[in-house]
Amino acid sequence: MAGPHICIVAGEVSGDHQGGLLVAALRRLRPGLRFSGAGGPEMAAAGVDVEVDSGRWGVIGYAEAYARLPVFAARFWMLTRLIERLRPDLLLLIDFPGMNRELVRRFAGRIPTVYFFPPQTYGRRGRSAARMARHPVRLLAVLPFEADAYRRAGADVRFVGHPAVDAAANTAVSGETVRKEWSVGGGPLVGLLPGSRGQEVRTLLPPMLDAARRLRGGRGAQFVLPLAAPHLGADVGRAVAAAGVPVRVLGGRALDVMAASDVVVVASGTATVEAACVGVPMVVVYRLSRLTEWIARRFVIPPDLGRHGYSIPSIVLGRPIVPELIQDAVSGPRISAEVERLLTDSAARRQMLADLAEVRRRLGAPGAVERAAEEVLARLDSRAAGTLR
Repeated sequence: MAGPHICIVAGEVSGDHQGGLLVAALRRLRPGLRFSGAGGPEMAAAGVDVEVDSGRWGVIGYAEAYARLPVFAARFWMLTRLIERLRPDLLLLIDFPGMNRELVRRFAGRIPTVYFFPPQTYGRRGRSAARMARHPVRLLAVLPFEADAYRRAGADVRFVGHPAVDAAANTAVSGETVRKEWSVGGGPLVGLLPGSRGQEVRTLLPPMLDAARRLRGGRGAQFVLPLAAPHLGADVGRAVAAAGVPVRVLGGRALDVMAASDVVVVASGTATVEAACVGVPMVVVYRLSRLTEWIARRFVIPPDLGRHGYSIPSIVLGRPIVPELIQDAVSGPRISAEVERLLTDSAARRQMLADLAEVRRRLGAPGAVERAAEEVLARLDSRAAGTLR
């Protein structure tokens, strides 16, 4: 007899990665489980029957999302029909808040549901945590302040810790080994991580490369860029060729890049958590369209949000600990100046490394993915009543 069936819905490169890790952990704990749903190549490699490729579905910004509402609606109904056809024993949602929040509303109560990396509540006006708490869904939060917010709202939430803690600890090679592999000489090595979405690469990589040109001329710095996904290769290749600055482009290996680099320039998001766990000084960059920025400031984020910083490492400690360049500040001169400061100001560098070590400590003990898998199995074994049968 076939084992229980779990339907997984994850979107974008990051969701596919976390989904692959979680499925691998679930299969170690319960080999008989069956998996299908929406995701990408890492989930497929872990044993998921990926019926919908959602790896490129992500978009950044409210205005950009509103402009694509018909596309998102079509995708939502595609996923709805998939779930209704599969009739799984459990629905497992991973990140991808624009889509998965709506799937919670439609299916929680009809199918036992678990949400790993639930929607961000910090820095949001309104009652997003309370709205999620109305639904019978188990939330597996990876950040302590998110777990606290959901708990205050009365949600069924568990803090499992962040998978980046394990990912950084399990980096197979040392930074020195990687530098030898890449023939990095005595000059500084700077990692460029413009994000996992094409939109991020197109807006953030050109100023990063402008900064690289300045740093190479001034300090003889070398640069390495790990591709977050193969489909970004064309955009990255065009930008590097146009910039005319030598950059080693790698297929993946972001954690190796972080371990080997003296400083990384990184798009705001999960990669900043990984950099914190590796313990590499960073400059965080973030840029949205003007319309999206206006919508966010007018309707979404509270006026005093920036007092703690916008990046996750700063939010975890409740104070700005890394330089954050936002909107017009994302420029070659500003990026190169911040990188230069972290390369030459030993006191600032030591302070940031101490702060990042504290961030890593607060993100929870190792074993986040295994704890998440145990929570998924506990929900599956509870045999919570479902009506989609």
